[in-house]
Amino acid sequence: MFSSNPYTEFHFDEWFHTLNPSFLSFYFIVFVLLLLFVYYLVPGRVQWVVLLAGSIAFYSTAGVNTLVFVLMTSFIVYCAGVCTGCMDQEGDCNKQKKKSRFYLMAGSIVLLVILLFCKLHSFLEWKSGFVVPLGISYYTFSSIGYLADVYWKKDQPEGNYFKLLLFILFFPKILQGPVAKHRILAGYLYQGHRFDYRSFCFGAQLVIWGYFKKMVIADRIALFTATVFSDEGAPGGAVLCIAVILSAVQIYSDFSGCMDIAAGVSQMFGIVLEKNFNHPFFAESASEFWRRWHITLGVWFRDYVYMPLVISPRLIRLSGMAGRKAGKRAGRAVLTVVPLSVVWVLTGLWHGTGASYLVWGVYWGSLIILSTVFAPEIRKMSKILHVDLEKKGWKVFRTIRTFLLFCIGRIITVPGDLHVSGMIFKRILTQPKLWQLVDNTLYEQGLEWKEFALALFAAGILWFVDIQQEKGCVREKIAGWYLPVRCVFYVASIMAVIIFGIYGPEQGGSNFVYIQF
Repeated sequence: MFSSNPYTEFHFDEWFHTLNPSFLSFYFIVFVLLLLFVYYLVPGRVQWVVLLAGSIAFYSTAGVNTLVFVLMTSFIVYCAGVCTGCMDQEGDCNKQKKKSRFYLMAGSIVLLVILLFCKLHSFLEWKSGFVVPLGISYYTFSSIGYLADVYWKKDQPEGNYFKLLLFILFFPKILQGPVAKHRILAGYLYQGHRFDYRSFCFGAQLVIWGYFKKMVIADRIALFTATVFSDEGAPGGAVLCIAVILSAVQIYSDFSGCMDIAAGVSQMFGIVLEKNFNHPFFAESASEFWRRWHITLGVWFRDYVYMPLVISPRLIRLSGMAGRKAGKRAGRAVLTVVPLSVVWVLTGLWHGTGASYLVWGVYWGSLIILSTVFAPEIRKMSKILHVDLEKKGWKVFRTIRTFLLFCIGRIITVPGDLHVSGMIFKRILTQPKLWQLVDNTLYEQGLEWKEFALALFAAGILWFVDIQQEKGCVREKIAGWYLPVRCVFYVASIMAVIIFGIYGPEQGGSNFVYIQF
């Protein structure tokens, strides 16, 4: 960044282009601290302006062209929201409602077309000067949800374009979500906040924990999994099984770590983001898993895709026809199968445009649909086999089973090619090569044994903390410690991240997995 010649002139524009919108940069920490200082220095009524300026500056490091793109998109959302919300003033109610629906549909279609274009641009690798804006999936879904809520009178249209722009661009959530609801987040963004020591400390704790999960666990495991999945010849089924299991821990640590950083930084500003993870590896079924994983995305699909389909007159008529021809149960099944099929195909396509993600969506959709439709048979079978559904052992079995189902899903998507996924399944089932677990092959896959042991130890800490969080708020417990003990704990936690964290190019670490969506 600086020349060895002490008399060389410093060029701000060159330095600016070395930055990037990432939580994993030293500049990000400095940026947050400076923004916090200014935020709490100004009067509460203009704090949202500071947040907007900071969010624009943060996003601008991805390139001015991407910022211009987001500004234009947000203006479309603003106009569509105002028009949708102002159609109930005077005149014919049905006519006004049709106009309101028109603006909702027009705005939503424009947003979806833009998103589809960007998805195809990335998938087909079109050679052009166009750069796909970061976080486009997240702010597109949030914007469509905002328009729908305005249409349904669940939210009020935002009359100030710049306030709506802050909702869309708010820097902790712009890269990887959560998929925020305007009616929930707006109250926190636009009102003033006084500095609260407790909230600041709680937020800082969450940020440190997020960095630990990302840099110490996820990035370390990534060195192992990337090597295993890139080698088509050496690893046998046993090593592949370990890589698949660790890959599940990796993506959880990566994504939830990002969410912890986003939520922690927001809490330091007095702003509460919607919870996006609730210890999904403790889920006992596929449907429960997805109520715990990427919660805001699941809620978005439930509110804006699943429920509108369920109450759609056409689907209700189809359900009635099926009920008359094949029985009431078939009619009820239609109301389950059709909406869930649409939701999971769209969920797969949201995660990626390749065939792997489509198959992944069908895989999870099938599991949830089958378990829902055949729930009565499953309960009868449990009674016949004298299975006590409330016993702890059975719950542990269900939890392990659900985790393994998630691991199978990882095999579908991680290689990025269904043929390679098929080869991995085949080698796991037919070529275990158990001796590779003891002949040092395991420690030749990107991590030597000490680093491998450290990854497992860190994952053990994650598991222990998650258990404690299931029982209660860990941060509340830490707050009850004596001040000297808390200080030692904070310093030790920060040093653990600094010493044991994995750093990529320019000390920035590898980027978050879900940022590509």
